[in-house]
Amino acid sequence: MEVTLRWEDVNYSIRRKNSSWWRRCKRTPEIHHILQNVSGEVSTGDLVAIVGASGAGKTTLLAAISRRIRGNKLAGKFTINSREVDREEMTSISGFVPQSDSLINALTVEEHLMFIGLLKYSRKMSQIQIRTAIKKILVQLGLNSLVSSRIGTLSGGERKKLNLATELLGEPYFLFCDEPTTGLDSFNALLVIKTLKNLCGMEQEPRNGTNFEMEIVTSERDLWEPQSKAFPKGVVCSIHQPTSDIFHCFSHIILLREGRIVFQGTTREAEDKFREAGFICPENYNPIEYYVKIIAQQPGLDLTTNELRSRDFTSRSLRIQSGHFSTLWILQVFYLLQRSSLITRRTMREIITRSAIYLITAFVLALVYGKVTGKTQTSIQDVEGAVFSLCTEVIFGNCYLVIVSFAPQLPLIRRETGEKLFSVSTFYTASVLEQIPRAFIESFIFLGVVYMSVGFSGDLWTYFQMGISCSLAAVASMAYGFMISGVFVNEKIVQEVSVPLDTIMLIMGGFYINVSSLPYLKYISLFFLANEALSVQVWQEIDYIECTTPTNCLRNGTDVLNYYSLGTDSAAIWRDYLGFAIWFTICHILGFVGLKRYIQKEGFY
Repeated sequence: MEVTLRWEDVNYSIRRKNSSWWRRCKRTPEIHHILQNVSGEVSTGDLVAIVGASGAGKTTLLAAISRRIRGNKLAGKFTINSREVDREEMTSISGFVPQSDSLINALTVEEHLMFIGLLKYSRKMSQIQIRTAIKKILVQLGLNSLVSSRIGTLSGGERKKLNLATELLGEPYFLFCDEPTTGLDSFNALLVIKTLKNLCGMEQEPRNGTNFEMEIVTSERDLWEPQSKAFPKGVVCSIHQPTSDIFHCFSHIILLREGRIVFQGTTREAEDKFREAGFICPENYNPIEYYVKIIAQQPGLDLTTNELRSRDFTSRSLRIQSGHFSTLWILQVFYLLQRSSLITRRTMREIITRSAIYLITAFVLALVYGKVTGKTQTSIQDVEGAVFSLCTEVIFGNCYLVIVSFAPQLPLIRRETGEKLFSVSTFYTASVLEQIPRAFIESFIFLGVVYMSVGFSGDLWTYFQMGISCSLAAVASMAYGFMISGVFVNEKIVQEVSVPLDTIMLIMGGFYINVSSLPYLKYISLFFLANEALSVQVWQEIDYIECTTPTNCLRNGTDVLNYYSLGTDSAAIWRDYLGFAIWFTICHILGFVGLKRYIQKEGFY
């Protein structure tokens, strides 16, 4: 059954901000119209190229008709077989392949597709059905021999095909590809376009009565199953300066200039329309380059027809199921954790290297504070310095680990959540759960290196208690990292904002200033909470400190804690643990809200 997507009077505009804050205050923002009253259609079996000069609106039009634009600035009417459809319905029957791929290099081809299938279709298909569908798609696209290859080893053309395979898992009616040939040589670019041509069910036809078209996929042509031709897809590509061989693969073209359609129709109709307007393409000249050149030289040229083709869809209306068969929330979390653990195992060398660099600081602290006992008046400051240094390294190390690792994932997460693979809450929950075990393990190891060298009074139980305190401080500092990464998003801004915040919290940490003058403000400092908990656990074990003078002596651990205005009993530790819990909760709420705002911001992915 033929399925036709039609769009009518599509408009999309953005506000261009002025260069300075003062001008933004004095003037209203300039409105830039990217698409203006654009209408058109595409049917299954069509291979359509959207062509135009840079800035003509090709990618925006592609994102608009595929309904991948977020926000309310997109206006127009979108119908499938004369029935109006919303964004959710459109995304459920179509696939979108972005110009820059969003693939994880550590995974194999099969693992990547299996995770996509489990996350998106596990309630629609069993795992056996998903594996069967994956195998069929890989055979169709000629990727069957690469099923066990890691994505990082694939060539550019193979990565483009894998992106296509990702979208074909849902058996979409329409496939939208943004610059599918960008970054590829002419051979691989033609190979990708021929793959799209086959997906449309288009037969190889000779041009001008001769069969001189270069055949590339000779070894794969027999692999196509009848279903691919019985179930043709409508494919729309934005493309920049295609070769003549690539141009002749397309059945239809859309020529754009400054957000307006100059021509839409078949490639043969384009030749006729330009000839009627007095523009004849010279021999041995790439037709599409000629058309783009004429459009640039003739700003007022308009070769469009006023009305769309009249079609009768009453006898073949398409029934669209609303929404995706979303996987259960808890299963989405499980699959994301499973994917993260697999990536961790594949990148173990990098993780070990990072952990080793992190532990170097522990050995430095062990050398600097080695053999400090805390049982003399002069060593009191040394012990407190060791405790506070321990706090700062644990907090900074875990906070910036999140900041560095979180930002690069955002474009991938924006796309995956936009395609309804999983929800924002699923990703956020999985990311937090993934980091917690690492925080505990590294905190205990880091503390162990320092604990064995510094003469903290206490036994294995004291080490365990201090390890719990360090681990909770690490978990809370990770929440702090998630918060500023989610709220500010941009990695440079995150680093600039974190410096003054860290400085304020350091000052209120109880080492640089006596916190008796900050009775309540001190509890907003992660450094104070960690410093107080660890100090209480260290000093409560010390009953006697040597004193060589009769006055101005701190005679035991309680005196030291009072001197630094810290708590003196276990109640202070539990109060600090409550502070960690509040930090954890508030920071993750703000981080989640900030991430969700970023995911839902205006624009397309």
